[in-house]
Amino acid sequence: MKTKKKSLGVLALTMINFAAILNLRNLPLLSTYGMAMIIFYLIAALCFFVPTALISAELASAFVEEGGMFAWVSRAIGGKIAFFCEWIGFITTVTALTTTIVCLTASLALSLASTLSNSKLCICTAVIGSVWLATFLALRGTRFTSRIITVASTVGTILPIALMVVLGIYWIASGNPISFELSAQSLWPDFSNFSNISFLAGIMFAFAGIEMSAYYVNDVRNPSKTYPRAILCSMVLILGVSLLGSMAIAMVVPAGTIRIEAGVMQAIGFMLEAVHCAWLTPVIGSLMVFGGIAFVFAWIAGPARGIYAVRHTGFLPPFLQKTNAMGIPVAILYYQALMVTILAGLFLFIPSVSLCFWIIDASAAVMMLMHYACLFATGIILRYKLPHAPRTYRVPFGNIGMITLGSVGIANILLCITISFFVPTEMRQTMPQSAFAWLLCGITLLLLCPPFIFIAARKPHWKA
Repeated sequence: MKTKKKSLGVLALTMINFAAILNLRNLPLLSTYGMAMIIFYLIAALCFFVPTALISAELASAFVEEGGMFAWVSRAIGGKIAFFCEWIGFITTVTALTTTIVCLTASLALSLASTLSNSKLCICTAVIGSVWLATFLALRGTRFTSRIITVASTVGTILPIALMVVLGIYWIASGNPISFELSAQSLWPDFSNFSNISFLAGIMFAFAGIEMSAYYVNDVRNPSKTYPRAILCSMVLILGVSLLGSMAIAMVVPAGTIRIEAGVMQAIGFMLEAVHCAWLTPVIGSLMVFGGIAFVFAWIAGPARGIYAVRHTGFLPPFLQKTNAMGIPVAILYYQALMVTILAGLFLFIPSVSLCFWIIDASAAVMMLMHYACLFATGIILRYKLPHAPRTYRVPFGNIGMITLGSVGIANILLCITISFFVPTEMRQTMPQSAFAWLLCGITLLLLCPPFIFIAARKPHWKA
């Protein structure tokens, strides 16, 4: 029997993580607080990003098998919780894809004709068309997908951010005003109002996905060593590039006017006008769309493979187990695209594009934070349950280090889930607090219902 060639190394895995996490849609969200964004970055990095990266690196190096998070959580907590956790990771893809395509569409529309960026019909049509196109292309297999991710991440994400940083430096050097206050006092956020810090949960969600490469385990060369190296490289690259890009936006666009779905294009447009190169705006907008393709591909392919890997447990109904000739889970990809299509319809009924964008993003944040709570608990439990499992990489300082990282991560998640249900101050005039909380709760519960139905209706013949 011919052995399948393993085609992914450190660079490919790093770029998959980079594409899955660093997306230009997140930068406006992170720039809304000016200098205070630095503190939010530090909180997100120390309380979420670092614990996730280090714990994922240990788990991936110790338990190298298909299934990623499902395999880890099932060992620690049990199959039902693992299936629910895996479903969360999968269904969050639906919300992430929706908001990403909205951001890309709004940015491109803003670079061509600003009125289109507020068109609900334009946004809805673009989301539906894009996700189905990406789904059909993803059916061609992992190698094809990874190549697109690498090229699109470089051309469509790194280059626009680099351009923003260079133009930002020129903006300052030319004597243009900086839109945020430069002082030690402005560095500290106002934590006295939950509404003012409700974006913190969104920032945590912006750094979700570092464990994404675990879904590609069967395609990785020497996974026990490749995973930790790729995750650590990704962490350094993503934090550095995110901070530079967010600072560039905050310098140019006043905080009160930043559009969370199109802030990158706003900043680039202002900067290009300042250097008399406004004609480049549509070109950069097109590059950003190309870069977003990397994010869409990374999120379409990875979680679909992850949920498909649980078919042998009997939790996944037969209609979701169908694959094509290349082993790609066709039914799951189609289900995913269908859910994105339904969410896209919300833009036709909610008062503004920005508000709908934030509601879907907040729902994704709540679900993904629940997903990572299971990850942190799993890291701690497996240190004691399977202490002798070979680990190429270990979280520093032994069991104390693992307990500390996991506990900090869980406490941070509980706080962020709570503040997610508070409508941001900037949007209170569009929707009252009670309506926001109920709508967010309804969307989240609707997306989380299927695994409970599948578990209750489980049949012996479902086991693949």
